[in-house]
Amino acid sequence: MSNKKLIYCLMAGLLVAGMGCKKFVEHDNPNINPNKPPYVTLATLVPAVQYSTCNNYGLLGYITTMFPQQMAAYASGPVNEDQNRDVRITSAFQGIYQNGITNSKLIVDMGKSQGSPHYTAIGRILFVTNLILATDTWGDVPLTEAIQGPNTFQPAYDKQEDIFAFMHLYLDSAINESKAVNPVSVKPGADDMIFGGDTSAWRKTAYLLKAKLYMHTTKKGAVAAANNALAALANAYTATSKDYQLIFSERNPNPWFVNVSGRISGSATFTIGPSKRFCDALNGVGYPGLVDPRIGKLIFKRATATQYTGITNGLANTGNTADLTDVTFFGQRTSPLLMGSYAEQKLIEAEAQFLANGGTPTSVGSTQAAYDAYIAGISASMDKLGVAATDKAAYLTNAQVAVGAANLRLELILREKQVALFLNPDAWVDVRRYDYNPALFKGMALPEKQDAGMNGQFIRRALLPLDELNRNPKANAALKPMTEKMWWDQ
Repeated sequence: MSNKKLIYCLMAGLLVAGMGCKKFVEHDNPNINPNKPPYVTLATLVPAVQYSTCNNYGLLGYITTMFPQQMAAYASGPVNEDQNRDVRITSAFQGIYQNGITNSKLIVDMGKSQGSPHYTAIGRILFVTNLILATDTWGDVPLTEAIQGPNTFQPAYDKQEDIFAFMHLYLDSAINESKAVNPVSVKPGADDMIFGGDTSAWRKTAYLLKAKLYMHTTKKGAVAAANNALAALANAYTATSKDYQLIFSERNPNPWFVNVSGRISGSATFTIGPSKRFCDALNGVGYPGLVDPRIGKLIFKRATATQYTGITNGLANTGNTADLTDVTFFGQRTSPLLMGSYAEQKLIEAEAQFLANGGTPTSVGSTQAAYDAYIAGISASMDKLGVAATDKAAYLTNAQVAVGAANLRLELILREKQVALFLNPDAWVDVRRYDYNPALFKGMALPEKQDAGMNGQFIRRALLPLDELNRNPKANAALKPMTEKMWWDQ
């Protein structure tokens, strides 16, 4: 992706979001800026929304990755959130609604008006991508009234169950639109920074999102959810598919570089870093005799250290030797930000096959299909990160990994899925679906110094931002405590 594209996307995002700018005088009119057109086009809007959607992933992940205990806060970082104190994540809420959902809907509407079903399909998929982030974080959120137009200043909050039904229908429409004949004159191409206008790739992404949504609802019926997910996955990515990601540039860096790794230097601030629980799951401590070679790709070990120790959640850096720096896979300026991958898909498939066969958190053994998907997911994850072939082979043949179908356990699938979902907000969904079970997520425990108001319970959702509660009286009726489970979690 070129720097020029990202510059265009940023300019379009500012234009569409309606943010303030300098006024320039042209023909005695101070309200006309000669450096910007008076309208936005699909070709400039799409990259803007793609950029903001990925940025929303980064803004949300910056906080939510502490809850499945992939990351933890330094003393100078978001310690309050790590200790579950007044978690609101305001910047992500604003980004999702101001730049993500609102502008995705504009792509849908413009695509319809200009007779471009392929643009409309992209808009719908980006819309759902943002909406999943919102509802998985805050539960009931504005939807129906929020997309009616700019004059709806106090939209009602839709129930999460209805939001899920809406998202499936929206994705179904996107799938159908991606198959429709599209005029060459209004067709996505280089402006699509994710798939380059490849509508089949967008269609596969829609199926992957549907599968993820189905798997969110396993507590509503594990076998049915798993079978629905498997049906969707049959039309999703293949081993040669491109991942759902945006690759950043030197001039416009990855949000993890901006918020975390780029700040680490002799004088800069350390904000969050890999948690002790996550490090121990990979460094041979949690699973003696099993060291995951991906740890060196995902996490930087300080030169004086002999082990990746990580930060204990809630303690704000006690003896940590591991960081997310600008030499790690996701911490570089030009790193990709993953919203969906083939590795994740195969591990979703492994879990779905395991559950469809009647598997439970305590059962042992499953089908060959479940086991094959589990191995394929690990292999794809290692290939994505560039693990050496010899290290990959050693891991895949380790007795704790190569257990065979008869000895496959849900714990093994979820361990691998947490690695594939490193820094992804979806990692928190899986932990909540299985009630923070330490038998499935080794080392999982309440954060140290957890806020007393949590009453010794794990966090299940974020509170709504204060400015939203002050601005919209309908938000107060939707406000729920951080310990209350989501609809899909009950």
